[in-house]
Amino acid sequence: MKISFPRYGKYTDLLTELIIKLGGDVIAPPSITKHTVELGTKYAPGDICYPFKITLGTMIESVEKGAEIIIMANSDGWCILRCYNVVQEEIMKSMGYKFSMRAINIRKPIKFFLDVRRISPSISPLALIKGMRWFFRKARDMDEAEKEVNKNSDIKIGIIGEVFVCNENTVNMDIVKKLQRMGIFVDRWLCLSNNVAMLFKDMFGISNMNKYSAIASKYFPVRIGGHANENLVRLIRYAKEDYDGVIMLRPFTCTPETVIEPIVERISRDYNIPVLNLSIDESTLETHFQTRIESFVDMLKMGSSAR
Repeated sequence: MKISFPRYGKYTDLLTELIIKLGGDVIAPPSITKHTVELGTKYAPGDICYPFKITLGTMIESVEKGAEIIIMANSDGWCILRCYNVVQEEIMKSMGYKFSMRAINIRKPIKFFLDVRRISPSISPLALIKGMRWFFRKARDMDEAEKEVNKNSDIKIGIIGEVFVCNENTVNMDIVKKLQRMGIFVDRWLCLSNNVAMLFKDMFGISNMNKYSAIASKYFPVRIGGHANENLVRLIRYAKEDYDGVIMLRPFTCTPETVIEPIVERISRDYNIPVLNLSIDESTLETHFQTRIESFVDMLKMGSSAR
């Protein structure tokens, strides 16, 4: 049966290759266009986050291209991502689309294997491990290549925020390349290889705690959804590693990133590291987005020359 999945930025082709390696017959998800956004916005609940709308629009277009199975990640965590597949399936089936939704649990190893088996019944545990090792190495190579660009730049910017917005370049309007064209070194910490590494540690109960985690917990000791707590840790790390500034990308109405916004501002003041908070949804204009980024970079360059 034909399989598809929501796009995930520059990693979409890599995910397509992985599914093929695991025995799936793939229809690559179409590029995100204005029509994709309009579809997702039209049929999604009005106050739902932007990633939900984008992934819904992509799923509709994939089924219209002939996909019979849609794969969706299930974070099995605190973020409402764990509910996406259930709600999106109900929406699309109420529209008359005939397909099967397959949620992949990305946090629990046995569930992960069983979920993959539902898509590729003949796959063995060893074949899955080999496939995931190949996938991780490819993702790591892509991410390391990104960090080679402008690595000797006088200005360093870190990117934190919601994982989908940080990785889907159509949604974030190619912010990494925009900054790189300005001569900036960019560290996008929630890149795919880092996220996969964190998920595997989580799967097998390996702690991600480090010296910055203890500092961050003093600012916000409660565990909330998504990568909100990890973003606070990374913000402090960027400050300690003398980054010139940080850009926080979040979907409008994203609860975890909205909750930590006052904490981000406090850390920014305490550690004297400028933070540009960018909220993105279907109404965000690229010209406005570009202007804010350029103004932020100009400010950082003036601060750097003054030191």
